[in-house]
Amino acid sequence: MITGYNTDVECDGIVYHIQTEDKGVEHPLILSLVYLEGAILASKRSPYDDLVIGGFDEQILTQRLQRQHKLICAAVRAGRIDDLKRLSERESPLKTNTEPIPAADESQAPAGDSTPSETAAIAVEQVDREAESSNAGEPLSPGADEEDALQVALLEERELRGGASVTLRVLVSRPGRSPGQSAREPVSRARVTLKTLGTNFRTESTISTTDDDGIALLFALLPKFTTGRAAILIRVEVDGDVAELRRIILPA
Repeated sequence: MITGYNTDVECDGIVYHIQTEDKGVEHPLILSLVYLEGAILASKRSPYDDLVIGGFDEQILTQRLQRQHKLICAAVRAGRIDDLKRLSERESPLKTNTEPIPAADESQAPAGDSTPSETAAIAVEQVDREAESSNAGEPLSPGADEEDALQVALLEERELRGGASVTLRVLVSRPGRSPGQSAREPVSRARVTLKTLGTNFRTESTISTTDDDGIALLFALLPKFTTGRAAILIRVEVDGDVAELRRIILPA
């Protein structure tokens, strides 16, 4: 799996976040998402079954990943958000093996309810992130090699199940800034938001701030459900940098 890209793009005074990632050869798909304040507005999916069938070439996949990310960023920068939304609606799940994202209509959503875009986040991600546990704490930014790349990690990995009351300890860090320093250092006063997203219940949010050790405590009562999909989304923001982490919630 190739590390993805994250870019903030401003258009008409509004800052959109564009994320592009490779879903891996088991689910050969390049997925780009356009976020506004944590909600997904639009998506672009590009399968690469041809590379898997014809002989996998990571360099070609990297080029496709970069090209798609640049195209989406350029479209957002040019103010073509509505065009991207229509593209999301036209994409067929038969072609992409994922459910399409409906265009978000935030104005029609009651306060506190999950918006169509947030529900779509579950469909896009398929909420089958068990494999993430082996890569816990990896950032969604362009890679840990970047000087200012944030990382967010759960200090204790645990099973999340609907109906449970949980306390999560989150560590936020970035590479050391001193010359020759390779170790990561904690990030204090970072804003940490925990959202519970699901197809069959309302979205709930809780906010915390990291202490001097880069640790934030998050308390949540996970919604009880027996059907559909659900996940938590942990989003960290500090000094204009963003990092995210997702974990599935198992049915009650």
